[in-house]
Amino acid sequence: LEAADDKMTELPYALYDAQKKLMDTIVQAGCGSVAGEGKVAVLGGVQVNTPPGKSDYFLPLSFEVYDNKGAMIEDLGEAIEAGKKPTFA
Repeated sequence: LEAADDKMTELPYALYDAQKKLMDTIVQAGCGSVAGEGKVAVLGGVQVNTPPGKSDYFLPLSFEVYDNKGAMIEDLGEAIEAGKKPTFA
């Protein structure tokens, strides 16, 4: 963050990284409680607040599916274009 050219742009990504690590820990700890062949889907990203008169939006950065043993079985990030900034007409 200190080396970033634009700290205010980099800050949400740094927070996302920290929260992603926490969520990974939570999924690993709790996935065994999912019954049968159940799965856990985790969508992560940042909320982008915009100036008045423009729509705020959620920028997805990851979308992963885990089995009830904690193994990632599917990474759907590419399918939802995770990290791709939207373009507005």
